[in-house]
Amino acid sequence: MTSDNKTDIISDTEITSFLGTLDSQETKFLECSRRMMVAGNGIYPVDMLAIGVINRSLSLTYGFSTLIKSKNYIAAAHLVRPHLDNYLRFYAVWLVDNPHDFASLVLKGERIDKLKDKKGKYLRDSYLVEIATKEYPWMANVYTVTSGFIHLSKKHVFTSTKLKNSKERTAEFLVSKTDKYVPKESIIEGIECMTEISYCILNLLLGWTETKEIRG
Repeated sequence: MTSDNKTDIISDTEITSFLGTLDSQETKFLECSRRMMVAGNGIYPVDMLAIGVINRSLSLTYGFSTLIKSKNYIAAAHLVRPHLDNYLRFYAVWLVDNPHDFASLVLKGERIDKLKDKKGKYLRDSYLVEIATKEYPWMANVYTVTSGFIHLSKKHVFTSTKLKNSKERTAEFLVSKTDKYVPKESIIEGIECMTEISYCILNLLLGWTETKEIRG
């Protein structure tokens, strides 16, 4: 669907279907937060950290979906990396000796990469990715690829360029605020990444909630 007065909206049914799956996760995050807050005998520091993760996840996935629907993949792709950051930083709760002390330090403004896990390792991104990749092998590649969108790189050039004739070595360039040369496969891959990262975060949240429910 196109309009002279409005931003073009993607009408491709396949992309719409993938976005529908991503958008539907909002209900899961809201239900998870409700269940977590009523579990146990009060609110703990990890709960407060978890709420921050949930809010950021909802904001990022909503923003990503909105940008994709507005044919702005270049801006949307930037949001995959911070969404992965949600998982990695929250996953650190499971790596430290005292999760609540860790969460309290983070809430006070301590940098996570300056804190250590139970093995004495600094919780830097590279270390968190290394550990997380043991369970989710795809995370290392997603971390590397999406980091390329944060800083100006060839990815931004190639999404604005189309090879017209390889023999004549001619290319077509685009100056626009919306997509034209981004392959549908890349868009779907980005949506799938956001969706899978959300599932990973939800699994962590479920694990913490079940722990609260068991301990009472």
